[in-house]
Amino acid sequence: MAASPSLNAEKRHWWLTNRKVVDKYVKDARSLISTQQTSDVNAALSLLDSALALSPRFETALELKARSLLFLRRFREVADMLQDYIPSFKMIPDDDSSTSLASNDPSKEKAKLLSPNEGKAEGGDRSFRCFSVSDLKKKVVADCSRSCNREGSNGGKIL
Repeated sequence: MAASPSLNAEKRHWWLTNRKVVDKYVKDARSLISTQQTSDVNAALSLLDSALALSPRFETALELKARSLLFLRRFREVADMLQDYIPSFKMIPDDDSSTSLASNDPSKEKAKLLSPNEGKAEGGDRSFRCFSVSDLKKKVVADCSRSCNREGSNGGKIL
């Protein structure tokens, strides 16, 4: 049964309306981020969350959100975003010393992008902690290559 022309036009209009709203949110967020003030970046983050609620895989919004989180020094959330949005990311076992071939159950495994104490400087003040994106990238690549070597596969993972 074919859908009526008015129903198709309504669906297309709904999609275009959502796309325009998402584009407006991203444009507004981009201008707020350019001020580089903490309160404006927080406001931009709220706009980006709203945009991602409408379009969860919109790459521009995801990138701006990651940049905003990095600016706000919320590194754990960036690591969580990486884990959520990189489909080829493999989990690694929590305890490296007790790994066996039978314990490759992903439900029992945990990603180690950042150690629990890595985001904290001495004395618990995070504002003076320096974060290197290249270090995070090296950790992710190293963890992925280690899991490839454990599985014995020759195919590489794409980040």
